[in-house]
Amino acid sequence: MPAFLAPLVGFAIGAGFAWAAADELKKAHPSWIAPRALAVVALFAVLLYAPACAYFLVFEGDWAYAYFVDTRKLPSAVDLALVLFDAASVLIGFFAAAPRARARKLLPVLSMSGVPLLVALVVAVAMTSRLSVHASYAQFHGDFGTRAVSGSALGHGLLWMNALLIAAIGWNTRVLRRL
Repeated sequence: MPAFLAPLVGFAIGAGFAWAAADELKKAHPSWIAPRALAVVALFAVLLYAPACAYFLVFEGDWAYAYFVDTRKLPSAVDLALVLFDAASVLIGFFAAAPRARARKLLPVLSMSGVPLLVALVVAVAMTSRLSVHASYAQFHGDFGTRAVSGSALGHGLLWMNALLIAAIGWNTRVLRRL
């Protein structure tokens, strides 16, 4: 997932998880977040979302930054900070939407998850020319050695990671509804 889209998508996922855990949140003390729901969301953020985002930063860093940054000149601490922020964005979305989900206010929760997703979609569409190319920073800017993402290792990674992410979101939503 591109580095600049991951926090937006993570926030939206967290808000969606808050809605899925609305019954559990309603049972908990008003000043507390339901610990079981929080544990499920935190495990998703740390064990699934962060590694899925880290994969592209580690193995396809130039693509993850949409060829705006030469990752060879970027300290590795920046990637680590981004991965931690990606994981935190899921929890931030969950905490932000929890009071509205507890009160069963669907429209605010939908807007909290829909607006970041819409922004991510608009940015992804605007960056299609960059994100549809598999290359290094030098190849992209030198206009040589580029190839399409489809059929490349990056394309397979995108399909695999997104399929795993969608399956995990579905599973976690099911678990949160059953709490």
